[in-house]
Amino acid sequence: MRKKNEITEYVAAALIFVCAVAVSLGIFLVCTQNSIERNSQKVIKTNVSRQSEHIKAILDIHYGYLRGIAKEIGKSEELVSDENMEMLISLEEETALERTALIEADGTAHYDNGAEKNVSSRRYFKEGMEGKETLSDPLESSVDKETRVILGVPVWKNGKVIGVLGGSYNVTALSRMLFNDFFEDVGYTLITTSDGEIIAYDGDFAYHEIEYGDNFFEFYDDQTLIFDSSLTEVKKDFTVGADGLMKIRIGNDYNSDRYLAYTDMGLNDWMICYVIPVSEAQKSYNFVRRYELIFTIGFCVMVSMLFLWGFVKNRSKNKQLIQAAETDALTSAYNKRSTEERIHNVLQEHPQELGTFVIMDVDHFKEVNDIYGHITGDKVLHKFGEVLHEHFREGDIVGRIGGDEFVVYMRKTDSREVAVSRIESLIKKVKELTFPEMNGKNITISAGMAFAPEHGTGYLDLYKNADTALYKTKQNGRDGYNIYEEEHLHHFEPAVIYNRNAGRSKTSRNLFRQDGFTT
Repeated sequence: MRKKNEITEYVAAALIFVCAVAVSLGIFLVCTQNSIERNSQKVIKTNVSRQSEHIKAILDIHYGYLRGIAKEIGKSEELVSDENMEMLISLEEETALERTALIEADGTAHYDNGAEKNVSSRRYFKEGMEGKETLSDPLESSVDKETRVILGVPVWKNGKVIGVLGGSYNVTALSRMLFNDFFEDVGYTLITTSDGEIIAYDGDFAYHEIEYGDNFFEFYDDQTLIFDSSLTEVKKDFTVGADGLMKIRIGNDYNSDRYLAYTDMGLNDWMICYVIPVSEAQKSYNFVRRYELIFTIGFCVMVSMLFLWGFVKNRSKNKQLIQAAETDALTSAYNKRSTEERIHNVLQEHPQELGTFVIMDVDHFKEVNDIYGHITGDKVLHKFGEVLHEHFREGDIVGRIGGDEFVVYMRKTDSREVAVSRIESLIKKVKELTFPEMNGKNITISAGMAFAPEHGTGYLDLYKNADTALYKTKQNGRDGYNIYEEEHLHHFEPAVIYNRNAGRSKTSRNLFRQDGFTT
């Protein structure tokens, strides 16, 4: 019971340890994933904010170009002159402005390519004539489907605005340029108004199907927002020009997860957005996941090995416990109960199998204990047990059922002669044993034999008949064997026992008599 409790305690301790490590591992993996999530979001939001500043810086540079040319034009006698138009052409050729125009006070626009057009109704013209630097509403080209805006600055002369200098800028090309260096050009950009109207977009259509004319909020309305946010809150951010980030998913497809970061551009009411698959945004952290995977696999292997070791150890202990419960510690033979159970099971499971039941004891063993002591007696029994295990086959049953009384059941002994020969050989082998503690004297054994199923089909019947044969051996002087035989003349005839003494000599019969033993 104590051994069983020790094994139970070991298993419980191992389970507690494994659970503790598993919980720690789970917490570690969750914390690591949350850290990756936070860091990747921070990187995206930072990049979007920086690109917004980058756009304003690019536009400020072009405003600077326009201001420099407008200042020179303000010095000329005439607003529209060949010299001024030459400067417009140079401005278009040397900058990213695609078209330049010099607009008179009445709204007549003179373009660098020679075209003329009245733009008096346009907001950017009116603001320019008010002395403001202006940015027009986005205009979509019917030719290339790209969006452009007009940058305008006033032309001053003698403290008065005499016209407006403008240049068109391709916003779509600008948005295309923004994130080329981020995440290996994966994802796409959007420039929208605060109401969600798409001004410009760019990116691989594998990631989106958005088009001009779509509304940002309508486009994402049927997609799932993973974070604790809603499109209503995003609309509020757009209205006040606040930064933000949301994680979106199409249906239940985890592979469709995307980050969408947005920030105010600082121009008109425009917002710039960047959308990228989560897997791409977290790609730089894949090495962490690889280490996590290696660690997890290693942990599982170690746990498996631990449980396997525990299982083997437990099985070994159980085997030892069973063996200790079934065997005699001194001789390693089966004890009385196990001997009876095993022979009984063989007889029940194989009733027709031929077997030999042998009962034997050490001659004059009591005198050995009395003269040489119990320690010497134990050595005699231990050595005799070793001889029995070496002499008989692995499938034979060897048991100690009393002090010096042993039982051997030889299975599948189809030939009596073979069984008898084995017993005779055993008797001879035992007589060859020497014990220094007994001054070199040897020991002998007596045996009785019965055959199954002829002499019995149960343990008790075979034991009784073999014991009868053993008794006859002792009557005939020991150091030999007898086989039980029964005459079948009628039911009341006594049994006839045939003596099979193993050629005892006078010397062997009188061995113990010399020391005062009796036969």
